[in-house]
Amino acid sequence: MMTLPQKLLLLIALLFQSAFIYAEDNSIPISNLTNPARSTGIQIGDVLQRSMTFETSTPQNMITKALPAKGTRNDEVELIAANIVRMKDGSKNQYKLELRYQVFTNATRSKVMALPAQTIKISSTEQLVLPAWRFWFSPLVETSIVNAKANVQPQLKAPTIDLNHHAMGLKVFSVMLILSIIGLIYVNANNQWLPFCKGNFAPAHKQIKLLSRSKVSDANRLKKALFSLHTSFNKTYGSNLFANDVDEFISQHPRFKSLDQQILEFFTLSNQTLFSRDRQDDPELLLKLLSISKSLRDCERGV
Repeated sequence: MMTLPQKLLLLIALLFQSAFIYAEDNSIPISNLTNPARSTGIQIGDVLQRSMTFETSTPQNMITKALPAKGTRNDEVELIAANIVRMKDGSKNQYKLELRYQVFTNATRSKVMALPAQTIKISSTEQLVLPAWRFWFSPLVETSIVNAKANVQPQLKAPTIDLNHHAMGLKVFSVMLILSIIGLIYVNANNQWLPFCKGNFAPAHKQIKLLSRSKVSDANRLKKALFSLHTSFNKTYGSNLFANDVDEFISQHPRFKSLDQQILEFFTLSNQTLFSRDRQDDPELLLKLLSISKSLRDCERGV
């Protein structure tokens, strides 16, 4: 005969066994259970994440309500986020559950801790059973801090960035930049103090540019521009240059051969302007002279 206490113990055991079998029958199969990649060296404040995939016909809003509340603590591990995402629709929807935990403990010695085992009842007939995941907690110091200096941990020096493979490219681009600046100076400079810029047409081009930009109406500015360019031709030729001397000028200075039409155009324009009684101060004529003088200056410099 069994005594009354023995009967009570047997009844309790049977109830626990029935509850366990019921829980196993109602648990949803979990696939792709992913735990944190590192299980050692976990320190205070570290965030650990685990995720899992499962299938169920329970609506997503019911699953969301059944998830553990944010801020729930279990053995110095706090749940800081719980997210459910529907991955695939069907007769049974596929969901992905992500749980994020943060470690909060003041232990001064290494110890084994765990992300808690959890049973999430998502409906009256289905539940998720999550196993515990154990990890080693590492304190920042071995014992309680008595002397802060004695417990200072060396900082890991940040790795330096190797710039050697960029050095050659930087040098090439620097040389290209310098050459480009020098080229721009020689193409656009009007001063004669620069090397290889001591031609006769640079001062004429500079003066014509100033005259063309002047907003003050001057009846003689076209004549000034023509005389300036005539002076440059005369210095280059060695004496006064006239329209019928253009062929001889080009034979003496063959680099101007490509500009023979512009030179003849200049002398035609000069004759029409200087020997005309009508006042001529057309801005278009000044711009044409500016273009001719620039071409002569660039040709003289070999640009």
